[in-house]
This record gives sequence, C-alpha cells and structure tokens, in this order.
Amino acid sequence: MRDALFLAWHHLRHHRGRTTLLLLALSIVTFLPLAVDGLVDAGEKSLRSRAVSTPLVAGAGESALDVVLSALYFQEPSEATITTGIADRVVEDGLGHVLPLSLGFRAGGAPLVGTSVAYFSFRDLNVTDGRAFAVLGECVLGASVAERLGLRAGDKLTTEPVDMLNLAGAYPIRMQVVGVLEQTGGPDDEAVFTDLRTTWVVAGLGHGHEDLAKATDKDLIMGRTEKVIVGSAKVREYLEFDAESIKSVHFHGDTAEFPLTAAIVIPKNAKSRTILLGRADGGRLDMRLMEPAVVVEQLLVEVFRVRAIMLTVLGVVAVAMAILVAVVIALSIRIRSREIETMHLVGCAPGRVVMVLGVEIILLLVVSLGVALAGAEWLTMSGSFAVRLFTM
Repeated sequence: MRDALFLAWHHLRHHRGRTTLLLLALSIVTFLPLAVDGLVDAGEKSLRSRAVSTPLVAGAGESALDVVLSALYFQEPSEATITTGIADRVVEDGLGHVLPLSLGFRAGGAPLVGTSVAYFSFRDLNVTDGRAFAVLGECVLGASVAERLGLRAGDKLTTEPVDMLNLAGAYPIRMQVVGVLEQTGGPDDEAVFTDLRTTWVVAGLGHGHEDLAKATDKDLIMGRTEKVIVGSAKVREYLEFDAESIKSVHFHGDTAEFPLTAAIVIPKNAKSRTILLGRADGGRLDMRLMEPAVVVEQLLVEVFRVRAIMLTVLGVVAVAMAILVAVVIALSIRIRSREIETMHLVGCAPGRVVMVLGVEIILLLVVSLGVALAGAEWLTMSGSFAVRLFTM
C-alpha cells in the first residue's frame, strides 16, 4: 500500500497542471451544495433566534416583511411611518411598553438607530467601553463599527448627509461617542445607537442656535425688542452639541407627531399580547401589529423552496462534472498505456496497477473534499453573512 501511495503521490505532483484542474473542479462541485445548505441553516438559526426574541413589531406599510426586517436588522425603511404618539398609545392601558426605532440615517457607513436606552436591556447588550447615551448628540457604537472605524469612548462620529442636493435639509451633526457595545455576532454589532432627539435633529425636525442675547457679532441680529431678538441668516445652527448648546435645541411641531420607522412592542404577559393583537386586527390601532416569528417563518418557507431548486440544479451539475472527471481519468489512463505496460514488464501485478490508479483517484477526492468542507465551514461560520443575503 505504501508503494502505491508513493507512486500515486509523485505522479500527481509531476502532472501539476492536470491535478490542479481536477482538484478545482471536484472542490467547486462539492463546495457549492455544502455552502448553500450551510448558509441556509446558519441564516435560518439566526433569523429565527432574532424573531423569537422579539414579541411584537408595530409599523405601517403594505409589506409586513419590510417592517419586521427594518425593526430586527435595521434595513432601509419604507416611506410609511408611524408617529411617536400612536406608538405610545399602543400600550397606554399598561399592557406593556414600547421601544421606538427611528431609522433611515447613517453614520460611519453604519445604520444610525434612534431608540431608548431600554433597548440595550431588551437585547442583553452590555457596554464594555464607556456608558450608554444619555443626552442629545451622544451615541454608542456596535462592536464591529467601533473596530472598523478605530473609535472608542471619547471620540467623535459625524452623521452622513441624507441628500447632498437637498439644500434645505439638515446638516450632518458631529456626535460624541460615549460607549462601545460588546461583540454579540448579531446586527447590533453593525449599528450606531443614539436617542430619538438626535435622529430628529438629523432629520431636520429640530436644531439649536447660538445665544443671540450673548452674541457680539452685530451681523447676527436683524432686529431687537424687549422680548424678541430676530436673528439673521448668518446665525449658525449647531453641528455639535455640548452641555450649553443642548439648551438651545428646539423642535418644530409636536414631538408626538414625529415619525418612527417602527416600534418593538413588549406585552406585559400573554393576555396583554392577545389583547393588543385583537385591537390591531379590529382596526382600533392606527398601525399594523406584527409577530416577527410568523413573518420570518413565511420568509423561510420561500428560502427553503429556493434551496431545494438550487440543490437540484447543483445535483445535475455534479453528475455532469463527475462524468467529465471520469472521462478525463479514462483518457489519462489510456495515455499512460505505455507506462502501465512498463509496470507490468518490471513485475508489477495487475492488481497493483489498479491499486496505484485507485489511490490517485482517492487522493484527488479526499483533498477536494477537505478543501470544500473547509470553504463551506469558513463561509457559514457566522450567520451574519447569510442573514444579509436573505434580507437584501
């Protein structure tokens, strides 16, 4: 057996080009079904875990899937929104409490999530560096965002402009990074968290101005009376907030009418959950109330159908590839007829020749299978890639 392994190994090494092509073909045809199956399994576990841990999601819009994915994975929200006041009225009878979510903005290439500090407790998120946000203009970074940007508590992070061509829109603001979350392996690692008021300022629903009463630049003041000071267009809107400038922040309109992308509703108990769902189904709430676990199951049904189709196609490709490899090996044996004849002439038994050829094929299969397994394991090591693939 050792002599057959020795001859097979050195023959494969001598014909490096042919061996490499065969290994690539066998590895790819083995890797693809393993990768598809592994990605679906990893994505299924991650999606179900996130959905089951979220009791109810309140939102608006025709697509329940879009609303749920926005609430769970901070995907780009739809134009349909709910208001802060309506979200609060969902649990006004003490049936539970609400975690508001304001999305649609970005900072450092990551989604900016406006919410309350109660969200951290709900998701079991711990701040490893610094503290949670407390006032307007403060933010907490997910672990992956902090690592990618090289930021920590005490640094600054500027929000990204929503529309560069919208001259009437709000200016980006420079936020104070006050904390970094521990690594969880979920979508929270890829987000920047702040309070609702900060996202309202980013949206242009509020801003702060310089204190005109203390202004020394005469060009800042167009007129002055005993009760009112009229500022000019030169008055600077604050792009960064501190303890003093926060006092000047004011919002345009009733904050109860300000938009929310969605809200996570946490019922007090099973009875409260049933009452809330009944009110939503009966049209007593000006929004939709969805069960993430049910919505995600509907998504997974479609994913499983696609997986079945893909595995069938890959099975056909695998059969075709196996036939092609068999033809290549058969042609190789035919080309090696003089080499095989020489082996017989030097006293090599027919069974030994077959063993040498068989060991070559086994080596190719073992190496290609190892490469395919390693690649599939690396790809499906984390469900985050699969989740991004399913929720795009």
